[in-house]
Amino acid sequence: MTAHTIKKQEIRSFIDKDNTTVNTFRTLTLFGKNTATYKFALCHALLKQTSSSTEIRYEDLQEDFLRELVRHYTDNPHQFQGGQNKLTLKIDEYLASDQSELEWAKLNQNARKTIFNHVFGAYQNVGSGTLAHSHRLFEDQAKYKKITITDKLAEILEDDIAKNIIRTENQARWSVVEEAWRAGIAPNMLTFNKEDGLFYSEFGNKRIGLRSAVDTLLPYQNGRCFYCNRKISKFVLNHSDDFADVDHFFPFSIMNKIGQNHPNPNGVWNLVISCKKCNRGENGKFDAPPTYEYYHKLLCRNVLFFEEHKHSLKNAIQLSLNANSKEAIIGQMKKIYSIFEPLAGWKPAYIYRTEE
Repeated sequence: MTAHTIKKQEIRSFIDKDNTTVNTFRTLTLFGKNTATYKFALCHALLKQTSSSTEIRYEDLQEDFLRELVRHYTDNPHQFQGGQNKLTLKIDEYLASDQSELEWAKLNQNARKTIFNHVFGAYQNVGSGTLAHSHRLFEDQAKYKKITITDKLAEILEDDIAKNIIRTENQARWSVVEEAWRAGIAPNMLTFNKEDGLFYSEFGNKRIGLRSAVDTLLPYQNGRCFYCNRKISKFVLNHSDDFADVDHFFPFSIMNKIGQNHPNPNGVWNLVISCKKCNRGENGKFDAPPTYEYYHKLLCRNVLFFEEHKHSLKNAIQLSLNANSKEAIIGQMKKIYSIFEPLAGWKPAYIYRTEE
């Protein structure tokens, strides 16, 4: 059986840690190369299919693919890293028209010529390599303009809960990438607003709301609590132990008292997603700093954001920590941790196994 050819160790570790198909989608969504947002549109279209057929023609995916791409383009035309192309010009023409069914048919016809060039071949490439056959979602038959879905994808198409998780994470990541391109990968600060649970991008004198912090960060934790590793969700009652909370790793109340020379505690660098029990339940973390092992886990995640991405999360890490290299990030994090190190570290009473 062919193994992954993924060259980047961090990404290979991420996918190997959780062998589920949900995590395969998650890996492609988070770490797949971004030159256009086609991969997000393809993910959206795939999830609209059924498992009743093992083969899906390109044309059966095109309607859902194009409609979702146009929906995003209408709100934010920065869907392509290279700026305008033939497709964007045709979308502009459609949006400037009366948007009738006839105009949509014209756009659909024009898009058919190029819309799927290289998309299927590139979708399962990640980390300067390709998924192992055991993890593949489909096999592309470009000559016949169709794909053959694997048992992995068929299993997801029959699972509404899994589809909802993947769809939510896909939209959250899409939002982050298109916002980064809108800002031209400019130094735009990404901060968390506790009142509405959203990330905001500060760009010039504009404040732009992005996806929820839970939707954006939870995929990097494989859908699990940062501390106890239990499965968590924002779709359960907020008093449930497995409700997904946004937690300030270094307590907000203490960070605000140690002076202005330290990073904004609401920045991405200091936010993790925890279960309600760990964050504010009996014997929960509350305002206690966690033990060293969790500090190291946060440090590794922040370095991953910096090294593997070219979007708002990377910018936010750089700006918050005033660091432009891996070494500088480690140095800044170490300086902050040294303030909390003398305090008794908190850790959960029970750590869930991955299979639980």
